[in-house]
Parts: sequence; C-alpha cells; structure tokens
Amino acid sequence: MPNLTPTLNQLLQTHNTHCNRHPIAHFTIHDEFLKEAYRIVPSPHAPTFSIALLRPLQQNFHILSLQSHLLSIRQAYLSTSPPPRHAAHSLSSRLPHGSPQDFTYLSPSARDAIDASSKTVLRDLNASIRQLASAEEIRRDTESRISTKKYTKGVLGRWAAGASGGEKSPEQAVEEARREAFAMHRDSVLWYLGRKLEGVGEVQRGMMERRLEREVERGRSVLYKVKGSVGAGEGLGGVGVSGAGGGGGGGRVNESAGEGKGTHRESVGTGEDESRREIEQRLSPEQLQLFAKENQDMLKQYEDTLDQVRTAERSMFEISELQTTLVQNLDVQTANISQLVSDSLSTTENVGGGNKELKRATERRSTARMVFWASCGLCGFLVTWDLIF
Repeated sequence: MPNLTPTLNQLLQTHNTHCNRHPIAHFTIHDEFLKEAYRIVPSPHAPTFSIALLRPLQQNFHILSLQSHLLSIRQAYLSTSPPPRHAAHSLSSRLPHGSPQDFTYLSPSARDAIDASSKTVLRDLNASIRQLASAEEIRRDTESRISTKKYTKGVLGRWAAGASGGEKSPEQAVEEARREAFAMHRDSVLWYLGRKLEGVGEVQRGMMERRLEREVERGRSVLYKVKGSVGAGEGLGGVGVSGAGGGGGGGRVNESAGEGKGTHRESVGTGEDESRREIEQRLSPEQLQLFAKENQDMLKQYEDTLDQVRTAERSMFEISELQTTLVQNLDVQTANISQLVSDSLSTTENVGGGNKELKRATERRSTARMVFWASCGLCGFLVTWDLIF
C-alpha cells in the first residue's frame, strides 16, 4: 500500500489545519539511557517493522513489536483445525515476505519455534533492562564520589568559613536534590520497562496455557472417538457371526450363545484374554489389520500430544521463572522509588532550612570570623610591639 501521509498533510494544509505529525516522532534524544529505554519500548508514534514468522531474532526486537507479533498470530497459534491442503505451499511461499496476519494455520513445529523465539526475546529484553539498571547504578556511584570530593573540606576550612562540620552548603544541597530527582526519574523508567515486559510475558504465558488446554481436550476427544469406533467394529463383527450361524440353523445360534455364556461365567480370571481371542476369531484379517493400524495411529497421536504437553509445560515453567524474577525486580524498584521520594522531600526541607540559616548567618557576625580577626589583630600588635621595643 502506498504512503498517503504526504497527500494527507497537503490536504490538511489547504484547510489551515495542523499536519499529521507528532513531536515525539521527530524529537532527538541525546541521553543514552533514554535512547536505550526507547529502543526497548519505543514510542507508539515511532515507525514499526514487520516480523517474519520464523525469521532469526534480531537486536532491534522490542517489547511492543513482540506483543503485537504474539497478538497477531494468536488465532493461528491456538487453532486446532486440521491443516489445509495448500498450507505447506502457502507457508513456504509467503514466509520471507508475509506478515503474521496472513497465516491461518501453524504446524506444531512452528508453534514450538514461536515459543522458543518468544522465550529468547523475553530473556534478551530482561538482560537489556538489567544492563540498563547496572549502568544507572554505576553512574550514581560515580556522581556520588565526585560530589563528595568536590564539596568535602577540612574541618579548619569549614570552621573558618563560619559553618559547622555537619552542615551542608546550599550548592551541595541543591546538587543532591538534583541527583535524587534524576535518579527517581530513571528508576521510574526502569519500573515502567519491567511492567511492560511483565505484561508481554503474561500474554505469552496465557497463549501457552490455552494451547495446552486445547491440546489436552483434543487428545481426549480423539481417544473417545477411536474408542467408539473400536466398539462399533466389535458390534459389527458379532452381527456377522450371528448372521452366519442363522443361515445354518437357529439351534446352532442358541447353542453357541449358551456355550459363550457358560465360558464367560467360568473364565473370571482370564476373561480379558479369552474375549480378545474370541474377538480376533470373529474378525477377518482385514478388520484386524485395520484396527491394528488405528491403534498405532491412536498411540502415535497420543505420544505426540504428550510430547507437546511436556514441551509446553517446560516453556511455561521457564516463563514463570522469568516473571518471578521480574516481579522481584519490580518490588525492589518500587521500594527504591519510595525511598527516593522520601529523600527528595527531606532534601527539600533541608534546602529550605539551609537557606534560612544562610540568611541568618549573613545578618550576624560569625563567631569564627570574629576570633579570626581578633587573632590577626593580636598577632599584628605583638609583631609591632616586638619591632618597636
């Protein structure tokens, strides 16, 4: 589809209306921390890219693209309908250039590949958020050490300046308030990234749980149908035998029925084996071969379903571990944000108190300053006295 945005902008300009632009889409970010954060969760107005179904993972995978990808293939991922005849051809022909919305059927291997790719992307995004948090922690420690070296003075220098050793200068208080506000903002960004990643993990986990439920229900329904077909086959075999006996005479049918009942009463311990032999004798070789093939197909399908269930359980366990880690990180970040908020409030109070103390200090003479000038006067007087006398 061609890009009609320039045409729309021209039409809007003719009617003296604002163009269809958003300031965030054209805003240049110079902060590396925010650049990485926008890479992990881009702006909704930023241009998105199409994701092939089984394309190898790239570094520009972000949370919103993964979420849109999972929601777009949700219907095909959860579908239990049989594959169409042209599914393999369409999948191989449209895979390099098609979008996930074009697919209506996914094979079990494709679903497993989607699960593995989603888990890998979730781990990569979680690692990126951790790296971002580690870099922010290093930046805070570095700024704290630099500020300590900058504003640390000797006891004599502070005493000579007229301040006590425990008080902070107004510049230092303002600098600490700025650093705390900056740290609180970045902690909020990290908390937001963690919440978005947790939401995508919930979407993936919900899809896998629903797929597992449908696979189990499908396996139960298939086993029920196969069991019903086997019972119908046994009934048909019994009808054929009784019909053949009826052609020879009614007495034979009654005698065989009586013998069968007597044998069933006498063989309580080995009833299953005798009934199986009796069924095998009644059925023709073609029917036995057909039932054996159906049993093999049923067993194979049941094993495939069990394998899919085990794979889905392992994937769900891994995603649950990842979500547990994310929840723990979010709790820690929430506690840090609360602590930073309380620190910022106390810093604001300290800055206000420091300003008041500074005004009071400028209004009255400092004791240290008076002692200093008195010492200078006394030393000058002693030197002059020594020179004269």
